Amino acid sequence: MSYNPSYKIYKPNMKDSTKGCASSWEWNSKTCNFFLTVAKQEPSKDSDGNNRFSWKEDSETVKLDTEEVAEIACVLSGRKSFLGMSDESGKGKGFFHQNKSGNVIMKMYKLDDGFAFEISSKKGDQRFWAGHRLTIAEAYVIESICKQIIVKMFVGCQV
Repeated sequence: MSYNPSYKIYKPNMKDSTKGCASSWEWNSKTCNFFLTVAKQEPSKDSDGNNRFSWKEDSETVKLDTEEVAEIACVLSGRKSFLGMSDESGKGKGFFHQNKSGNVIMKMYKLDDGFAFEISSKKGDQRFWAGHRLTIAEAYVIESICKQIIVKMFVGCQV
């Protein structure tokens, strides 16, 4: 089985596992799609004492289009302070995705010492929220990936 290339960031919370999460920024070259998946930290650790993340049971995935990928790059490069339109919180309104099962909102914004992003969703009675900070180095990697993805999305993939 082959996997799509992805950049994963793990941000466990040692004091409160309900606040830890991980993210995966994934490019599918076959379908020419770019995805962001955010997984919550599990309360238990693996047999080696490492934190685990619920990639299947407690996660949310967002498919990002070209303009959304470009806007993420704009935030991470300092061209914008946040995703989407402005709001009272200073975090911006973010991206809004709606489908037949519910909706998802993605926010990303500048902090004094890096960036932060969050994903929230509502599907029926189920609600999800997770997010984490990005260091300047992590932000640079994501910005660089986004720039390459924009070119690939524009030029097209080998589908």
